[in-house]
Amino acid sequence: MAPLRLGRVAALMAVCCAVFSASASALSAHGRQRSYAYGATHHACLNTGLMPTSSNLRLIRVATLCLINRERIRRGERPLRPNGRLRRAAQAHSRSMAFGDYFQHVGPGGVTPAARLRAVGYISSHVGFEVGENIAWGTLWLATPRAIVASWMASPGHRANILDPHYRETGIGVSPHPLSSRAHGQAGAIYTQDFGVITRG
Repeated sequence: MAPLRLGRVAALMAVCCAVFSASASALSAHGRQRSYAYGATHHACLNTGLMPTSSNLRLIRVATLCLINRERIRRGERPLRPNGRLRRAAQAHSRSMAFGDYFQHVGPGGVTPAARLRAVGYISSHVGFEVGENIAWGTLWLATPRAIVASWMASPGHRANILDPHYRETGIGVSPHPLSSRAHGQAGAIYTQDFGVITRG
């Protein structure tokens, strides 16, 4: 059995740069496997200045992952592969925060990041894992992939998740609806990025 390891979760409010962070327990993962570059790595990432809308979320996710992987590759880390289960968990959490008007890793009823990843079948009691989560929200230009990733990289906790060499997979969820209680009627978005690695065996 893998030893117990602390996984990181971090949150960022891009609109005013306030930071929330917490810890979650996870089983350590030791497996290393080949990964491939997803998103642009040797040339400019596309659509990084787009404002999220209900019709361009795929482009927003691709742009965000491209920027994340560019940061990893610049520092000698492997790029993250997109994972559908992580994306579903991240998307559900972004929507929950947007329509529930809250900004936290723990959702209504005490649902944690680990519980969300169990619900989509990414982790279970039969495998070792390490997971992490970054969240952010912003309005106007602060809601673009470029602004969100720049804000995460400027924050030690978020940056640590992005550059963590253990992670192999990621899922990005974006809701084109900012927190109604804080956005003052401005357009914006909420982002969730889940990170993970699974040890099988």
